[in-house]
Amino acid sequence: MKKTVIVDTFSIGGFHEMFNTSFLYVILNSSTSPLLYIADKSAINAIVKLLKEDQEFQGLSNRITFKPKNLPKGNSFYAIFFRYLFGTFLNIFYLLKFKSSRIVFPALNPVFAVFLKIILRMLETEVYVVCHGELGYLFSTYRITSPLYWYSSFLKPFFRGTLPKNLKLIILGPSIVQNFTRHYPNLTGNIVTMHHPYIFNESLPKVNKRGVMTRFGWVGVATQAKGFKIFDEISHYFSEKYPEQFSAHLIGWHNFETDEYPWIKFASGPNVFLDRNEFDKEVGILDYILFFYDNRHYQFTASGAIFDAIQQDKFIIALRNDYFESVFNACGPIGFLCDSKEEIYEVVEQVMRGEVDLKQFSVNLKAARYIFGAQQMKMNL
Repeated sequence: MKKTVIVDTFSIGGFHEMFNTSFLYVILNSSTSPLLYIADKSAINAIVKLLKEDQEFQGLSNRITFKPKNLPKGNSFYAIFFRYLFGTFLNIFYLLKFKSSRIVFPALNPVFAVFLKIILRMLETEVYVVCHGELGYLFSTYRITSPLYWYSSFLKPFFRGTLPKNLKLIILGPSIVQNFTRHYPNLTGNIVTMHHPYIFNESLPKVNKRGVMTRFGWVGVATQAKGFKIFDEISHYFSEKYPEQFSAHLIGWHNFETDEYPWIKFASGPNVFLDRNEFDKEVGILDYILFFYDNRHYQFTASGAIFDAIQQDKFIIALRNDYFESVFNACGPIGFLCDSKEEIYEVVEQVMRGEVDLKQFSVNLKAARYIFGAQQMKMNL
């Protein structure tokens, strides 16, 4: 029986902890082989913490061996580039050491990609690589001084031409596959499609307060590129129009000076990652979650934040993008997808006036937790 080896030489602390944990679950569901998980000690601790109270996982845990490593820390562009570089050497080492096993990389290291294609021309090792937002680097332009310029430069030759048959790209959703293969039709045979997995904790208290105050929130990393300006404008407008009924919250990492936005309730100060329990608690008080992602950013990457909303039965109001449309197509509407900023204003206004029917949204949220739940998800290995 071929052993499966997961090699994560990038994640530290709580980075992508929910995806990493959910993906581990999917691998366990998809194969009966023993599994070796190699990652930074802090990333392993985050995974174990999420799984320790999951009863279904307990029956699978005896097949896993965790092997902690110490990776370079830091979240600056240059610290990340160094971690990619350091991880490249580790990835090559493990690729050669476990060449008789099935090897899975939970993220595509742009620096390692340069060598991976070459090595797999000579090896028959079965390799799977999860593609996240890295695919977006292929279709964007950057200044030469930006590390993203170099990531893009490393990845373009990797995807050019053909890939070895023993290398599979795991792409998280049909809309991303469709957009990607439009540009790279020659790689269709290398693609494994799966929905973005998520571990839905049904014991997590769902707090839906339909009282005088209606709470709208931003969930996840907040940046100007992800539409914070629109969130700020909407929050300011409706806070003044409905001072006793409208409340705006930002729950997630940000680098904004909170005093400059008195109409927004920040769950944390700038540059702070909330503990998972605190994060869930803050999301729990919301009624609606707002998303302003530009479709250019979500043609080639999935959004974990939408699953945080599904986890806690929160309705969504979002600018339409390909990925959110694919989620709605899978489970039915779980809120509103809007074609413009003005339409979002109209929807929020309708909500504030009590003019929306939420019954079908609630039914579809239950369907979503089944469709995207890691506990029953498998992929073809």
